[in-house]
Amino acid sequence: MTIPHDKEVVLIACGGPSSSGKTTVSKALQYLIGDSVLIHLDDFYFHDADIPIDPKTGLQNWDCPEALDFARFVKCLHDIKQKHILPKIHSLEPDADLKLSKLEERIFQKMITSSSQKFAGKKVVIVDGFMLFHDPEIFNLFDIKLFFHAPYETLKQRRESRSYQTLDSVWVDPPRYFDDIVWPAYKDSHKYLFEQSDISLSLKQDVTEKYNIFDINNDDETRLFTLIEWALNSILSSL
Repeated sequence: MTIPHDKEVVLIACGGPSSSGKTTVSKALQYLIGDSVLIHLDDFYFHDADIPIDPKTGLQNWDCPEALDFARFVKCLHDIKQKHILPKIHSLEPDADLKLSKLEERIFQKMITSSSQKFAGKKVVIVDGFMLFHDPEIFNLFDIKLFFHAPYETLKQRRESRSYQTLDSVWVDPPRYFDDIVWPAYKDSHKYLFEQSDISLSLKQDVTEKYNIFDINNDDETRLFTLIEWALNSILSSL
């Protein structure tokens, strides 16, 4: 599929740790914006047999950069941005289930309609992934950068209640997987973004300003409406 060359491609990163809400919001944005495309980094995992083994636990480590085919992912983004080519990707992600009331949906549609001139002549491509902000060379490929994060207990509870479809099977985290692999991997790859390199604190102001990152803390008290409203306002302010 090709994108008309008279359209400006806008790449939007929806990144953050596993279970931070980025995929749910990404699906909502793609549904609401309309003339947009959603790409999931999870569709660039290697096959099960090629996932690295964590030396400490002997378990597959699905939460490190080496588990993903970043060469193919970066080529995909370059093809979209520079050549206006949308690669055909067989997605393992289920279809969107918009968890909004009809009233909330109307509010967002009104926001988008009232700002329709900002979307004119543009093709919005939303990219959802847990490893979009670990490397400036990756996230600098994006025009708009949305970073979702959440406290340890919130992420752990959400993650441990889920299973994941892989290329070859269904993955369910073994006991202690979050504490032994998921959380340390997130900490090691993203601590440079945070004050005092502590991922329980706020993002560094100089980092958010340098890279123009919008961020939100999606704790247990944060409503989906609030997340989507924040994301939409961040996008509209950047277009």
